[in-house]
Amino acid sequence: MKSDPIRPGPADHAARGTESFGKDRRILRRAEYLETYGTGRRYVGRWLVFFARAGSGPHPRLGVTITRKTGSAVVRNRLRRRLRELFRRAGPFAGAIDVVVNVRAGAEATSFAELAADFERLARKAGAGGGP
Repeated sequence: MKSDPIRPGPADHAARGTESFGKDRRILRRAEYLETYGTGRRYVGRWLVFFARAGSGPHPRLGVTITRKTGSAVVRNRLRRRLRELFRRAGPFAGAIDVVVNVRAGAEATSFAELAADFERLARKAGAGGGP
C-alpha cells in the first residue's frame, strides 16, 4: 500500500515537533489564577485582557477565562481553542511566564485575524515586560 504524498507521515511529524498543549502548559488551579490576577501586570487590548507574571515552571503557561455572556459553550470552546493555538505559536514568550487571558465582550464575533493581531500585540507587551 502506498502512502499518500499529501498527508504527512511519522517522519514529517517528528521533524515538525510536538503540537500538543499538555497540562504542563496550562494554568489549572484556581489559586494560580488568583495569584496571577493579584501579582501580575495587566495588559488591555480591544478583544483580550492579559494578566502576566513570572512563572515557576520551565515553560510559559496559559489560562483562559470566558464568561457565559460571551455565548454558548460551543462559542466559548472555539475561542479557547483559538487562544491556545495563538499561545502555542507565540514567539515573545521565551522564558517561564504565566499568562491569564480574559476574553472581552464581542470577541466571539471577530475574525481570527483580528483576534490574532490583538493577541500578538499583547503578547509582545507581556513578553517584553511592558514595552510599547
